[in-house]
Amino acid sequence: MLKIQCCNEKCTASDRIFQWDERLHLQADGKLAKKGDDGAVSFVERCPSCGTRNKFYVTKVQKKDVTREI
Repeated sequence: MLKIQCCNEKCTASDRIFQWDERLHLQADGKLAKKGDDGAVSFVERCPSCGTRNKFYVTKVQKKDVTREI
């Protein structure tokens, strides 16, 4: 679980931090990153405490094949 600090100054979560389960999205060595870091990809998740959308960057995103029916 990665700890994300909510961008809402009035967030009610303890220390404005919520947990995000990265296992569904990242490889085992994936981690938080900064905008512009090599291989950084952005995600947007809602804070479960206040509902604010938070944008953050991570590395080592899993590649998934998606098939479409046409």
